Amino acid sequence: MIIKYLILCPEQDMCLGPMFKRNYTFTEKPACTPCECDDSCVRRSTCCPSKFYRQTDTPDFIEYQQNVNVKENETVMSCMEPLWNPEGIRSRKSYWVVETCPNNVKCISSPSKNITNSIPVTSLTTNQTYLNVQCALCNQEDITKLVVWEKKKFCTIRSALFSNKDIATLYKSVFSVTPVCNIGFHPSSSLHDSVKQCVEYTNDGNCIESIIPRNRMGAYLKRACKDFYIPYFSEEIVYKNIYCALCERVITDLPIQITLQGLHNNADLLPTPFSALIDFQQISDEPIQNSLECATNQIKDNKMNMCLDIQCEVEYVYHNQSCSLVHQMVNENNYEINLMIYHVHENDLPPLDIYSIGIVNALRDVMKENNLEDFLCRITVLGPSEPFGFYMAVVIELSINYLHNINQMIKHLLNIFKRYHVLEIPILYPMDKIVNISLSLVGQSFHVYGNSLFEKYFEHRLFVNPMSGKEMKVHQSFSMVNYGNAKQRPNCLRGGMMSIVADWYLCPKVKINAADTRIDVSNFSVCLVDYEICLASNYFKESLDKRSVLICLYQFLHSVKFVNNNLKLRSSDDLMASLSLVCLSLSSLGALATISTFFVSGSCSRIADVNIIVLAVFIILANTAHIVSKYFVWSQTLCTGVGMLVHFSWLSVICWMSLSFFQIFQTFTSFRISKVKVISKISYCLIVNIIICSSMVAINVTVSYVRSNGENLGYSLQTCYIADSDMIMYTFALPIGSFMVINIFMFLVTSIKFFKKINVQKSKDDRKFGAYFRLSTITGATWMFAFLAQFTGFQLFEIVHTVLSGGQGLFLYLAFGISLTTKHIHNNHGRDMKYSTQTASQK
Repeated sequence: MIIKYLILCPEQDMCLGPMFKRNYTFTEKPACTPCECDDSCVRRSTCCPSKFYRQTDTPDFIEYQQNVNVKENETVMSCMEPLWNPEGIRSRKSYWVVETCPNNVKCISSPSKNITNSIPVTSLTTNQTYLNVQCALCNQEDITKLVVWEKKKFCTIRSALFSNKDIATLYKSVFSVTPVCNIGFHPSSSLHDSVKQCVEYTNDGNCIESIIPRNRMGAYLKRACKDFYIPYFSEEIVYKNIYCALCERVITDLPIQITLQGLHNNADLLPTPFSALIDFQQISDEPIQNSLECATNQIKDNKMNMCLDIQCEVEYVYHNQSCSLVHQMVNENNYEINLMIYHVHENDLPPLDIYSIGIVNALRDVMKENNLEDFLCRITVLGPSEPFGFYMAVVIELSINYLHNINQMIKHLLNIFKRYHVLEIPILYPMDKIVNISLSLVGQSFHVYGNSLFEKYFEHRLFVNPMSGKEMKVHQSFSMVNYGNAKQRPNCLRGGMMSIVADWYLCPKVKINAADTRIDVSNFSVCLVDYEICLASNYFKESLDKRSVLICLYQFLHSVKFVNNNLKLRSSDDLMASLSLVCLSLSSLGALATISTFFVSGSCSRIADVNIIVLAVFIILANTAHIVSKYFVWSQTLCTGVGMLVHFSWLSVICWMSLSFFQIFQTFTSFRISKVKVISKISYCLIVNIIICSSMVAINVTVSYVRSNGENLGYSLQTCYIADSDMIMYTFALPIGSFMVINIFMFLVTSIKFFKKINVQKSKDDRKFGAYFRLSTITGATWMFAFLAQFTGFQLFEIVHTVLSGGQGLFLYLAFGISLTTKHIHNNHGRDMKYSTQTASQK
């Protein structure tokens, strides 16, 4: 019996010392699983057959191994897969567990809705694993030292895995006549050293009296098949041990090793396709009712006067205005990355076959640099089938087969490929040169959608241009599946478990039908003609029938200038736009009139006068830039430049108010600085103003450039203004608010000092209040209404802010220009009267 075992398992230990350890070089996977020589193997029935060999006269070179730490009469262990429904579908992952009490009474309870009764536990004190907590307690374990295993839901259908149902519905799906799901249990990462895996689903063979010979050898064979648990793999069957196999087949028909393909064909060894960690404590949030006029998970679009559906991908559930994963951790999932390739310099391009090989090798290096090479299924380089128009595309397919978070994985892959803007492709033969290519991540798949994504045979795969629908030609392909790696990457061969690496896969999406509005999908972008907006490839998904698009909700709301208020769309109407235009125009005219008045009256010698002139210039610049900005959305460069100018000029208005008020503040307080000339002081203040305002623009550009990996400079191509709301707050709202608070403080202090001045007579209240009005116009306090409008959402504050802040130039003229105009007219009239009197006296 031992000889037969050693023949079929040539690498196994004989448990008789180092001289009896044998070496054997396998070219494929060994058919025998390792046996054990430690005395603890008795509990698992995994001892090597020669372990119990003894002879009377034992030579010195034979060593009988023992383990003094093994206690006698310890409870035996069983190899089993812990499942909520032991008769349901299987995940094919089994472990050694204790399933009996010391009196050999099995502690297996009937499955119930209380899943706690079925969960294995591991003792931190003894490192023993028990089928459930009852087994642990009857084996005298301390309940406080028990670690409960994690729960994993696995299904044969992917949609069932992500079905977000209550516990009663889940119980029904697990224990139905034809179950599609089950709940399995597996140890957490902290228990991996304490828990041993095993192969449960083995065949005992036909060791019955009618088949095996009725002699001593037959009896030994039957008993050995029953006693040993050392799984033996044939090409199609996994036997409990080699003796069970010998009950059915002769030794010459049994293999010593098996091929990976044969192992892959064994259905009992393949995992269930779809699985994820499940948390029974998680309480699903109810969907938000967005509007009284719309159903759940919809938003009201006032432009089309209809409700638009909000959807998430199958792995997600929509709640709290976002898409949240149904299961935080999944055990396996495939990912598809779609890239467009552009040539930095198209001169002297190498032949396509050589060029394509270089692209594949460069992308394999990218995978290796980011530790993704072990999960790579395929890299396919594509080109157009038509002769005109040269472009190339790449499809990268990955299969992640360990517990991971889909959200984090997609974000990780997005960040990787957003970093690689330019790749160097070495062409060693026949040109010996470097070709530079640029990579652009797109959100549309070049592979035909459907369960046939990960077919086994490459020639059956179909690639099309998602924009034109025309078939694409495969120039080069690298496949790990075709090179004996099917076992390492089993899920590369499965369909129905693919996620596209794009931003739209993570976000809640609003569905827009082509029947409701004009949609133009081309050049890897979508344009909503009636909305006059376009969105990039990463933010939309086109339906298979080309009749609708799904667009990321927040990009859609931002692009159409809607304000998200409990997901009811509202925006500034035409009246507000007209009001803003009128106020800004009057402001510019008032500022221009102020400048003209100062120059005509000759009041340009004092610092205060020059400050007002400079402020009027900044107001005209800000108003003009804001009005004309909407006419530059056609050009990315001009729109970005105008956006910077709008940002800088509005900051300059309020910043110059602070610098001007500071000079007045000095006059009425003990805060003094050395006297300087008018020109020098104005130049100094201008330099300070430029540095402060330019730094805010520079911060927005730098942060946005780094965040986007060089894709944008922080200014929206739809509005020609700051694109990110966080940057609006930090580089515009926060500086404006700070200047406003400082100005109001200086205004209050100056007003008190001014009121106490002796030369201000109390009888001249009109002059006193006139001075207060002049001072208030340069505080920038009208921006307070903008903050109130933002915080409260009341449109009244927005209207007041538009009128007051938009009319700053007009108020500047009323405060300073009218008095100078009146004084100038009065002086001219006096000179005319004096001239007339002198003329009359001479006559």
